[in-house]
Amino acid sequence: MKSRFVLLSLAVLLTLTVAAQIDRRTSEPAPAITVVELGRLLFWDPILSGDKDVACATCHHPDFAYADGRELSLGPGSVGLGPSRVDLTDGRVPVVKRNSPTVLNTVFNGVGQRRRGRRSNSGTDAEADQQARAPMFWDRRTRSLETQSLEPIKAFEEMRGSAYPEDVAVDSAVARLQANAEYVVLFREAFGSRTSISEDQLAEAMAEFQRSLVAMNSPFDRFQAGDRTAMTAQQQRGFREFDAAGCDRCHRGRMFSNYNLHAEGVEENPLLAVADTGAGRFRFRTPTLRNVALTAPYMHNGMLATLDDVLRFYDNGRSENPNVVDGRGRGGNRRGDRRGDRRGGDRGVAQLSGSFRRVDDMSDQEMLDIVAFLEALTDEDFDKTIPTRVPSGLPPGGLIQGR
Repeated sequence: MKSRFVLLSLAVLLTLTVAAQIDRRTSEPAPAITVVELGRLLFWDPILSGDKDVACATCHHPDFAYADGRELSLGPGSVGLGPSRVDLTDGRVPVVKRNSPTVLNTVFNGVGQRRRGRRSNSGTDAEADQQARAPMFWDRRTRSLETQSLEPIKAFEEMRGSAYPEDVAVDSAVARLQANAEYVVLFREAFGSRTSISEDQLAEAMAEFQRSLVAMNSPFDRFQAGDRTAMTAQQQRGFREFDAAGCDRCHRGRMFSNYNLHAEGVEENPLLAVADTGAGRFRFRTPTLRNVALTAPYMHNGMLATLDDVLRFYDNGRSENPNVVDGRGRGGNRRGDRRGDRRGGDRGVAQLSGSFRRVDDMSDQEMLDIVAFLEALTDEDFDKTIPTRVPSGLPPGGLIQGR
């Protein structure tokens, strides 16, 4: 009898122990959010915009390969997504003056860029140096994704609107996050229990999310890795013609960009009241060609609608901007100079870049081949996750669902 009592007691004890372990497992907190996932929420949350109607994702949406499919973006006071977006401010908030570039593969910005007078490092030091110096925006006005991430919050026509002055925009956005109980918890999970939400942590989270957006498994990549069936015969022919035409002088390396500034003489966009001089002398950064088939329209101001238009622009081989002249002092607009004086640029203030590549007498077949090659740089298998909700309770992505 005693032994049976002991066995029964052990069985009860074992049952209680297992139950306690199960209860402890189910009551344990969920794994802490990563910095990347926190950055995703911030990227989609309109809380960072002055009027709480615009998020980073408004103009960098996965439906458009993290661009927006517009010539020039519309920020605060507009509704809708991509080309369907509509300004409701009657022009009080102007268009963003440059085409929205994709943020896919920004982790590789600056890779392959030559630095004069410096030896290249290797390993993790080289990667850290590259990320710290990575050029951002069409005019390269900032370095690093951390710095870039905060700039749209300050810009009136991008995210800030008229809610507060530019010099307090980031502080105001941080204060909103600090006043949100859910964000307080999430930042502590991501950065440590003693953290207080700061500007640096906001920048780091959004930068790390953008670094996670990688699309580097295109047919071209697979072809280069040894899969000779990954590219069609036409795409392979287009690759050779792309190099023969000299396109690879500026579009080189892993990202098909040297990240340098060039004056290309692209026609001014009529939506702008003042000519855009870029980084000075109408120079703009060479864009990546990664996923270029998904990110029309093209050039810094979206004035070329298709890849065919881009090739014909280089085939014409002259400036179409009255403010940019070629080496013989000729510049202009193929549709006439009817806009040149209205936007105030003096003829001849800038000169066409010496690296501008005219592709002489490109045949229609060569154009088709090169376009086919550019399409082989497409990798659509990238992260398209859209949060179902964001901690502010606002619509993810801002007012992108239309009126």
